[in-house]
Amino acid sequence: MSEELAQNFVDFVNKSPTQYHATTELAKMFSSNGFTQLHEKEAWSESLEKGKSYFITRNSSAIIAFSVGGNYKSENGFTIVGAHTDSPGLRVKPISKKQTQGSIQIAVSTYGGGLWYTWFDRDLTIAGRVLVKKDNKVKQELIHIKKPIMNIPNLAIHLNRGVNSKGFTPNTENHLIPILSTEISEALNKTPKTTNQNHHPLLLSIVAKELEIEIDQIVDFELSIVPYEAAVIGGQFSEFIYSPRLDNLMSSYSGAIGLIEGALNTEGLEKDAMTRVFVAFDNEEIGSSTLCGARSNFLKSIIKRITYSFVNEEKKKKSEVFNIALRNSFLMSADNAHAVHPNYSSYHESRHQCKMNAGPVFKTNLNGKYTTQVVSGFVIKEIAKLNKIPVQDFVVRNDSGCGSTIGPALSTQLGLNAIDIGVPQWGMHSIRETAGTLDLFYIMKLFVAFYNQFSQVSATIEELD
Repeated sequence: MSEELAQNFVDFVNKSPTQYHATTELAKMFSSNGFTQLHEKEAWSESLEKGKSYFITRNSSAIIAFSVGGNYKSENGFTIVGAHTDSPGLRVKPISKKQTQGSIQIAVSTYGGGLWYTWFDRDLTIAGRVLVKKDNKVKQELIHIKKPIMNIPNLAIHLNRGVNSKGFTPNTENHLIPILSTEISEALNKTPKTTNQNHHPLLLSIVAKELEIEIDQIVDFELSIVPYEAAVIGGQFSEFIYSPRLDNLMSSYSGAIGLIEGALNTEGLEKDAMTRVFVAFDNEEIGSSTLCGARSNFLKSIIKRITYSFVNEEKKKKSEVFNIALRNSFLMSADNAHAVHPNYSSYHESRHQCKMNAGPVFKTNLNGKYTTQVVSGFVIKEIAKLNKIPVQDFVVRNDSGCGSTIGPALSTQLGLNAIDIGVPQWGMHSIRETAGTLDLFYIMKLFVAFYNQFSQVSATIEELD
């Protein structure tokens, strides 16, 4: 089971070079497993049915899917798994045309907090979304060039003698610029001319050729520079996943599978008195304050519509219904964690050194960077215990900074009990990260158990105000 799951996940990553592709692949997964697509601009509250499953996207880069329990009542609330579709990387600037020293380059902006030195000497390509003019309408097309068309070469050791002693500290504005071609080769191959002055004709011709359109049909685009090298399963015993974008496609994929597995178990879903929700936001890596980020109204608006879909008109007048539902709800904020690095173990808190393939990690931070606290942690640890799923605890050292997740934003905005949890990995925010195949299986199994058993386990806790 874990081997098949890992291979399916690797295939998912390779089809998901950007947040747009990831959202499309997640939508395909839901659709092929009986989920019905809804749209925010349409009225659908009267069409929802208990025991049925649905999904909805925003901006083509964020997605919410949900399964309505057979015994669902509006005030019972939601069991929610939250993740994100974006990863640190390089994005093509609005004006990217750049020619220097006989080279054709693409000007890029850094997105998020990447380990930028890992992008040097890598085979790179482009992916993203393109607005195309067709039949007097502007349509969106996804693009992924599946060949290495550029790289960012390092400076030779002979010209940078101190790099190994002083460290490699590239300037992200001047040094992190991919080289697409030489001017000589471009001239010999006679790139088509264009009136577009923002991007080099060579880049535009690559996009047009891939989409089988004319250059003048390109209205605009949002392109990312992405690694050409595919995700693979590795290690002597096939226990590792070597891949880009593990943070946070691993949580997105396993969370979606958890919801789908629960929906396919129709008997369990029919007995459920809550609505099960999976959400994958965009823009977590830059603070979530966007149309499709965790600080937007996306999740709140959808679960509010679900809540009021199953109450009569008299109850709708009482705002208490939605507020009660929120306080009965629970969020698992899923984002990868740091596994102890054998070469850098001193950077980890000595009593909280999480091991690879030893189970999902509960992330705690007493300064509010994570949402896990004693009551919320107990509920999920009890579910893990009932299902024989190993778990670990993580905190950062007192002399180390701490990242954050979508958890605090959603918990604060909606008043949700929550935990922060994730798969341990090495090399977070590198162009190529490492995680364990067993951990992928463990966290998927935990999500399934969470959807199935939350009500049962939470009922064992005395009510706390």
